[in-house]
Amino acid sequence: MNRIRFGNRTSRIEELKVVPCSNALCYEHAKKRGRGRMGMLNANYVIEFTELAKRLNYTETARALNMSQPSLSKHISQFEKELKLELFKRDGNSLRLTKCGAELLPLAYRAIEAMEELDSKAHYLRRHPPAHLSISGLTDEGPSTEVLGFLISLINSEYGANCLEVKHRYNKNPAEMLESGDVDIVFDPAPVEEMPEGSNVEVLRVADLKLTAIVDAGNPLASKGRIGVSDLEKSTFVRYEGIYLSRSWCYIEEACERHGFTPKTRSCLCSGIPELFALCAGLGDMVLVVGSNFGARIPEGIKPFCRVLDVADGDFCMPLQLMYRKDNDNPVLTELVARIEAMPNPPLRFE
Repeated sequence: MNRIRFGNRTSRIEELKVVPCSNALCYEHAKKRGRGRMGMLNANYVIEFTELAKRLNYTETARALNMSQPSLSKHISQFEKELKLELFKRDGNSLRLTKCGAELLPLAYRAIEAMEELDSKAHYLRRHPPAHLSISGLTDEGPSTEVLGFLISLINSEYGANCLEVKHRYNKNPAEMLESGDVDIVFDPAPVEEMPEGSNVEVLRVADLKLTAIVDAGNPLASKGRIGVSDLEKSTFVRYEGIYLSRSWCYIEEACERHGFTPKTRSCLCSGIPELFALCAGLGDMVLVVGSNFGARIPEGIKPFCRVLDVADGDFCMPLQLMYRKDNDNPVLTELVARIEAMPNPPLRFE
């Protein structure tokens, strides 16, 4: 990029776009001036114009600008042609500004200062980009939106809510998304054990989601309404696969083992939540264990065929986690993690 010194400053401006009008008629205005498009003025010409107006001497101005006099003369001539105005007038051996030149001079200085301010601001933003934090893995379910609101409340006062960007998952696992740098945070129920060995991913527990049991309306447990984990020992658990919820199965298994038994399972392939809802209408002797938020979403037409049972044991839950790269130096992420770590573990619990 060319650098032209004027006064005691250096401009790194290449082009200055001059907008002749501030409304929709600007294009028509440009056509009347003999152009088929908006006027584009070379910022170097604007600077050379101000320097020549200051000295009124081509030789001295060319020397100050470290350029040849013929080049300066050519540029000023081209600038006058572009403007369709005469800026300087020769009187013998002397040079003076025309009336038009004198009227344009203050605007030229202002334009140069504006471009310098723009360039300086752009340089600052490159070194100090606006606060931004991207997160993925969220769904439209209650706990996800609650977590999102919680995160916004932690950063809003310092960075503003607009710095948080929610991105789609695009069928990538958390490690892939974080390693690729697509996002700063992934919200996921995946167990830590799924992280590759030597992974640079850190896991932060942000909430616990209470688990609930759904049984067939004819199941003997259906009449209880409230049960303990041990009441499920003789039941066959639905082990759903092919859906993101399947990643949380290990927590259900661990909860049962804490209560002295390994759950008997029957695998069921589900591609989405609607299939799980349909499964609730024909559970038979099986029990479906899901987050407590799921039971509240069962459609009215399916509710007569099943019963949602509250599980009294407080440890019958699964953690909801935020995952991020340890070497991510995003200041918003650093602040967010510090605030969450200073809270009770976990800071949120969904009943």
